[in-house]
Amino acid sequence: MDRSEWLKKMRSMAEMLYDHGSAAYWVKYGYDMTPIHRKFMEKLLSQVKTPGTILDAACGAGLYDGMLVEAGHTVLGIDQSTGMLNQAREHYPKAQFPNLHYLKMGLQNMNFQEAFDGVICMDAMEHICPEDWPGILAGFHKALKPGGLLYVTVDAMLADEYRESYERAKSMGLPVVYGEQVDDLEAAYNIYMQQDPRDPNGLSGERLDHTVYHFHPTMEQVHAWYAQAGFMIEEEAKGNEYLEEYMHVMASKKV
Repeated sequence: MDRSEWLKKMRSMAEMLYDHGSAAYWVKYGYDMTPIHRKFMEKLLSQVKTPGTILDAACGAGLYDGMLVEAGHTVLGIDQSTGMLNQAREHYPKAQFPNLHYLKMGLQNMNFQEAFDGVICMDAMEHICPEDWPGILAGFHKALKPGGLLYVTVDAMLADEYRESYERAKSMGLPVVYGEQVDDLEAAYNIYMQQDPRDPNGLSGERLDHTVYHFHPTMEQVHAWYAQAGFMIEEEAKGNEYLEEYMHVMASKKV
């Protein structure tokens, strides 16, 4: 199986899954900003001069956008899912949020040039394959003005955490690299796509997480990619005591 074609399929499945599940977002998943997410958001807002411009990359339904606009900034949210963008536009009506804009665009397709004072990318990079990480970080770098801030969350890998998943995927003939979690993906995806996403008796949160492609890099690899793209890491912290591998990373564009 050709890896490049397989990765295109994984990306397409992710887009269709988020389109399908979008109707349930504000019903089942919205308003879930953890204390550490809020802490890093407040840190970013304290360092971005008001009024500024902020890119919410892979914004989904716009969970964080209200906080950014209320702080006095103009915000552009981009996402590859039309369904999620429709949810964002409905949740933040243009008449009430004139400084909030949305555009259908994948992270791989960014081409902004020093347009933003800050960029956030929340709970999304785990769906990005290793081949695309360097280009996306380079895209963030180009999008930021000199000295601009980037806040990204990373679902990282600890030691041999995903070895069993990797070995099962290899035995299935999938062209995986270590750190990808896809061995149970298509079966769970097919079940979910036949369900009403608003069904309270649908797939559990853990099972639902297996319906979409995941890649978990080591933090050593993440640090190398950041340096390669021209970022200086200012601060990073674990998500919480239950998710030791979930990292919050604040970085600045070198000047």
